Amino acid sequence: MEITANGESFTLEPETALRDFVEARGLALERVIVERNGEALTPTEARSVVLQPDDTLEIVRIVAGG
Repeated sequence: MEITANGESFTLEPETALRDFVEARGLALERVIVERNGEALTPTEARSVVLQPDDTLEIVRIVAGG
C-alpha cells in the first residue's frame, strides 16, 4: 500500500501501525505530533492507528525550549 508522509511517498505492508512507521524512521511516537489526512491525532489516537492506503501524514518533532 502507498502512503505519503511529509511529502514523501512510502510503500508499506498492509495493516502497518502508525507507531511502527514512526519508530522505523528513528522517532518516538511520544516525541512527535502526527496529522493524518488533515486531522491532528491525540497521543492516545496515534497509538491505535493502523495506516490505510493513500493516507497522508505530517509528522513534526516536539522540541522544547524557550
